[in-house]
Amino acid sequence: MKIRIYSPDRDAEKTIWIPTGFLFSKISMYIVAKLASRQARKDYEQKLIEMSRSGWDADPDELLTSDDIQKAERLTPPINEQQVKELLAALRDSKYLLRGLPLLFIDSPDGERVRIDL
Repeated sequence: MKIRIYSPDRDAEKTIWIPTGFLFSKISMYIVAKLASRQARKDYEQKLIEMSRSGWDADPDELLTSDDIQKAERLTPPINEQQVKELLAALRDSKYLLRGLPLLFIDSPDGERVRIDL
């Protein structure tokens, strides 16, 4: 993945390269999981604070009902393993044809541009 940042003040482009293999490695998935659990914990604590401010004296375990848990368990994956392999192969092939897959473009009012390519 390449992140290109163009600054009109210096008339220079800075490129930050992150190996794509790192993005799908166990280490990066661990980091993402930790960040997600940290955010979930913050949201949970925020709900507890709001409950205490409103004077609602209920058990914190009642924030999740058994219906919510059953609905979450019935969710099916959006795509199967074979479709993931085909998608990654198509991305890999098109990456070389397009010299990077543009994922995101950001233009600020100051003229600074950020482009993220896969």
